[in-house]
Amino acid sequence: MRRFILPDTVFLPDQPIVLPAELVKHLRTVLRLQPGAEIELCNGCGVVAQARILALDAKGGSATIGVIKKVPASAIPLSLIQGLPKGEKIELVLQKGTELGAEQFVLTPMERSVGQLKAQRKAGRQERWRKIVSEAARQSGQPFLPQLELADNFSHALELVEADLKLMLWEEAAVPLPQLLPAEPPQRIAVVVGPEGGLTRREAQQAGDAGYQPVRLGPRILRTETAGLAIITILQYLYGDLTIGQLDSDAVFQERDES
Repeated sequence: MRRFILPDTVFLPDQPIVLPAELVKHLRTVLRLQPGAEIELCNGCGVVAQARILALDAKGGSATIGVIKKVPASAIPLSLIQGLPKGEKIELVLQKGTELGAEQFVLTPMERSVGQLKAQRKAGRQERWRKIVSEAARQSGQPFLPQLELADNFSHALELVEADLKLMLWEEAAVPLPQLLPAEPPQRIAVVVGPEGGLTRREAQQAGDAGYQPVRLGPRILRTETAGLAIITILQYLYGDLTIGQLDSDAVFQERDES
C-alpha cells in the first residue's frame, strides 16, 4: 500500500481528513487513483493510518481514516553532523542517510567548506532539503521523519546534538573503528563528517573537547558524501535494524489507543 507523509497531522479513527493540494495532484495525475482507493498516511512521528480516499477533484481531496498504528522508534538513534559540501552532494547525503535510518541531520559550514549557504538562499534551500528528506522517508517506508537543522557554525552544530557515543571521521585518526565501539548498544550515536578536505586540526580538537573520538574507516580516504553513509551503514548493521529483516506486522506495529 502506498504511503504518504503529512507531518505533524493528528489522525482520528473514522474521521475525514483534508488532503493537501500537492498530494491531491500527485494522486490524481501521477498515480491516477480514484475515490475508494486505499493509502497509508504517516505523520512523520511513527503514527501510520490506513485511509480510504473519499474525493479527488479540482476542488481538492479528502480521505477517511481507518486503523491507526504506532511504529516503535529506531533501535539506535543516529545523528549526523555534516560539514556543508558543494553542489548537490548534500542532497545525496540527506536522501541516502534518510533511507539508512538517520534520525537527525545537522548541516554546518566548516573551515574547509567550499559550498557556503548564503543568508538570502537559506530558507529556500532548507525547504528543498526538507522535501528531499520527506520523499526519501516516504519511498523507503521510514515512519519517522528525520530532524533537519542548519547550524550557524561548527560550535553551534556540536551544541545541537546529544549522544553517549560520539565519533568523528578524520583522516589523521590512528584508531580503527572496531576499537571504539562498545559491546553493548549505546543509547544514541553522533557522527561528525567534514566537507571536502575534511576537518582541520582546530576543528578536530574542538570536536574532541566535546567528547568526539577520532576514527578512520580503513586505509582509504572516502569522499564527504560517502563517509557518513558508510559509517551509518556499519552502525545500523551492528546496533540497528539492518539485520532484523521483515517483521510480522503485529510485531512491528502497536495499535494506537484513542480512548
